[in-house]
Amino acid sequence: MVIVSIWPESGHLGPLSAVEVDRSASGVRRPDFEGLRIDRFNGLKVSGEIDHTTRKIWQEALGGLVASGGDMHLDLAELTFIDVRGAWLLAKAARDLPSESKVYLHRSPYCLRSVLNLIGSDPSPIEVETR
Repeated sequence: MVIVSIWPESGHLGPLSAVEVDRSASGVRRPDFEGLRIDRFNGLKVSGEIDHTTRKIWQEALGGLVASGGDMHLDLAELTFIDVRGAWLLAKAARDLPSESKVYLHRSPYCLRSVLNLIGSDPSPIEVETR
């Protein structure tokens, strides 16, 4: 099951949307699976997994930030998995930003940084927090 909530920056108390997808049809289910949760504040806080079942939600969330213009801040401390296509969508969103704007990755997992190094653009509009 995928649970997504996108909270507006205005401080609204409820989710803008919630989507549920049953993953049992794929036959792949881990006992620790928690789905994908995306909360929007001054950027996105992402929890869970980004794969073929959640990629459209990820793409839409990134597209919303690109459309709003300016810098993008992503808190990825609770991201447990992202596939290569999900990382590519992040790199594409960074390239689609207005010039001088950047994507800031806060507490990103090592696997994402590694993939971005392989597929990233030069010069990269993605800044990775290293502390």
